[in-house]
Amino acid sequence: MRKSAGITTLQVALAFYLIVAGILGLMRSNAGELGQVIGLLNSLFNSSTITTIVIITLAIAELIAGVFLIVEFFSGEISLTSVILIIFIVLWIINIVLIDIIGLINGHYFSSTRSVLAYLSQLSRHLMILGAIIAVKQSSRYR
Repeated sequence: MRKSAGITTLQVALAFYLIVAGILGLMRSNAGELGQVIGLLNSLFNSSTITTIVIITLAIAELIAGVFLIVEFFSGEISLTSVILIIFIVLWIINIVLIDIIGLINGHYFSSTRSVLAYLSQLSRHLMILGAIIAVKQSSRYR
C-alpha cells in the first residue's frame, strides 16, 4: 500500500527532526526535548556518568532512527526502525507527563497570558511530535 502525501511529509519531517536532535545531542551533550526525562534519571542515579551514557545513547538512537526513516524511502521497511519508534513513543509520553502534566501542576503557567500561550505552544509541539511518531509507525505496519 502506498503512503499518503501527509504520512510521507510527516516521515520526512520526523526523520530530519530525529537526525538534527541526535546531532545536537552529541554536540551539546544534552537530551534536547527529552531533557526532563534525563533530569529524572540523573536524580534517580545521582551519577553524571550514567546520565552522559543515556544522553549519548538517546542521541545515537535518534540519529539511527532518522537515517533509517530516510533509507526506508528507497529500500522498504527496516524492522529496527519500528522498535526504535516504539521506544521514542514511550519516551515522548514520559516527556509529556513530566513536562506538560506534572510541570503544569508544579509550575506557574497561569500567571499571565504569555505563560499560558508558551505552555500551550510547548504542549502542542510535544503532541505533534508524538502524533508524527505514531502515524509513521502505524503507516509502516500497513505496507
